[in-house]
Amino acid sequence: MFNFIFKVLLFAITIAFLGAWGIIKQQRKTQELLNKLYKNAESKVIKELKNKEELSIKQIEDIIEGTKASLFWSKNKVKITDSRLVSKELMRKMVEKGLVKEEIRKNRKYYILK
Repeated sequence: MFNFIFKVLLFAITIAFLGAWGIIKQQRKTQELLNKLYKNAESKVIKELKNKEELSIKQIEDIIEGTKASLFWSKNKVKITDSRLVSKELMRKMVEKGLVKEEIRKNRKYYILK
């Protein structure tokens, strides 16, 4: 009898844990999607900077246009449709991380790989 009650309790705790984990994953899904989108765009920019010496913000906008991200456990997907909004924030984060260096020449910003 005690063994049966123990197994039922263990099963209930497992179900509660999995349910709570699912709820937390669902709540954080949007942030995870955005992080993955920025990471994908960042890797595209770094790859292009390795090929070219410098990039302007307009060139970066063209590079990251259409970048997609999805999570393997979710059917939701994110795609960059307006690269102008994303590019400024992306480059600000990349400068903060120390991945690129920002130079201003003739009132235009250029980004160079460190």
